[in-house]
Amino acid sequence: MLGIYIHVPFCEKVCDYCDFRVMPSCSPGLFREYVDLLVCEMEGFARANPGVLESAETLYLGGGTPSLLPGDCLVRVFEALRGLGVNVPRLREITMEFNPESCNESTVSLARECGVGRFSLGLQSFRSEILERIGRRHSVEAGLRALELLCSQRGIEVNGDLMFNLPGQSVEQFLGDLDRLADFPLNHVSFYGLTVAGRTRLGHRIARGELSVDEDLYGEMYLRGADLLGEKGFERYEVSNFCRAGKWSVHNKNYWDRGEYVGFGPGAHSYFRGLRFNAPEIYPRWREFVRDGMPQSRLSQDSLTPDDIWTERVWLSLRQCTGLDLEKLRAEGIEIKEASYMKWIESGCLEQVGNTLRLAGRGWLLMDSIVTDVLNGYIPN
Repeated sequence: MLGIYIHVPFCEKVCDYCDFRVMPSCSPGLFREYVDLLVCEMEGFARANPGVLESAETLYLGGGTPSLLPGDCLVRVFEALRGLGVNVPRLREITMEFNPESCNESTVSLARECGVGRFSLGLQSFRSEILERIGRRHSVEAGLRALELLCSQRGIEVNGDLMFNLPGQSVEQFLGDLDRLADFPLNHVSFYGLTVAGRTRLGHRIARGELSVDEDLYGEMYLRGADLLGEKGFERYEVSNFCRAGKWSVHNKNYWDRGEYVGFGPGAHSYFRGLRFNAPEIYPRWREFVRDGMPQSRLSQDSLTPDDIWTERVWLSLRQCTGLDLEKLRAEGIEIKEASYMKWIESGCLEQVGNTLRLAGRGWLLMDSIVTDVLNGYIPN
């Protein structure tokens, strides 16, 4: 299947931990310039690849903060997609990321009118001191209001995002946040461990000793969090993503299943016809790239070798609950030495169900090491 991703590179304030290429801006003029460029980029792809966008099955607006876009800009994005042949009403899934400070009845109503049926809300924590510590702009009260508003809507799906292993956060505090979120009537929860990037404001503060992160708590937070959601009726279908039966993110699962997707906006990544590529990440360079007719020479491109594809398949399969199908690999002439993964089965970090290998227990924390061993167990023909 084909998914479309649109990157909106703006935030009212860049969070202290954020290492993405986003801009702190609420300028109507800049928003409109961005949409002009975005439409031009999409039109250029459509001209070069006639009929491809018509086959899209999912659409995801991420960022940054897509919910910051003025109403006329959001409407224009959807009008452009329709004009390029995307059958918006018949897409399997349309997701839009929201932050609490820009989630209100007006923005939600407009998004729904455009066709959005899945809302992903970035909450990160329900504790004021932690939100302040990581530089989040919204208050706990604003987060709860946004969550209540979305959960009161009929006919939509809601995902709640949290973070863990934050500065000064205890295991019980994280589990309390997760428990609170899971009690809302939503079908999807994501939680992500903090990665401290040295160039961020948070990274600098930690380097100066002003804040600290207790890495020893990471594993306990993750494993107990997964157990808690299991008790609440959520299935872990990917390392950081949990849903009620059948309510996974179709768009994101396409990534993990190595399906095709095309991305538009600064730095948005694509995987199309065996090639991974992305436009310039920095906004002024992306603007110049689009205005110059989107020359391929300015794309970052990665043509996958058979070894690259094999590595991706193992890594992306094992990070999902469906696991790695050994029989399917054998049918393709790929054999893996049993010794390469047997120690992980014996330690309870991996389980074999029929011909499928799946992560188990602490294996979800040790995935990188397990994947490395499985890859090293490849038997060449």
